[in-house]
Amino acid sequence: MYLISGLALFAVMGTAAVGDPAKGNELFDEQCAQCHHAYTEEKKKGPSLKWLFIKEKLDSNGKPVSEASVTEKIEKGGNGMPPFKGSFSDQDKADLLAFLKTL
Repeated sequence: MYLISGLALFAVMGTAAVGDPAKGNELFDEQCAQCHHAYTEEKKKGPSLKWLFIKEKLDSNGKPVSEASVTEKIEKGGNGMPPFKGSFSDQDKADLLAFLKTL
């Protein structure tokens, strides 16, 4: 019984994409750098993303910083940021998150 439950859980969790920071950096440069700085704390149209995963809360909505809250922000946008829900694949989002964690 436990083996079957564990295998089912692994099957669900095992489908998550593993992010590549280098690919995420390319995606950031193409899609995000127009509005966000990555390597300085200066604000552009949107907040700087330097130190993003070290912060307690997102600047834009006050939610705690986590993969889920950052992904939600990417997908839904808000406060002047357009939504990117249909723009990025799950792999793209994993790559972008992996890059943002390096900042």
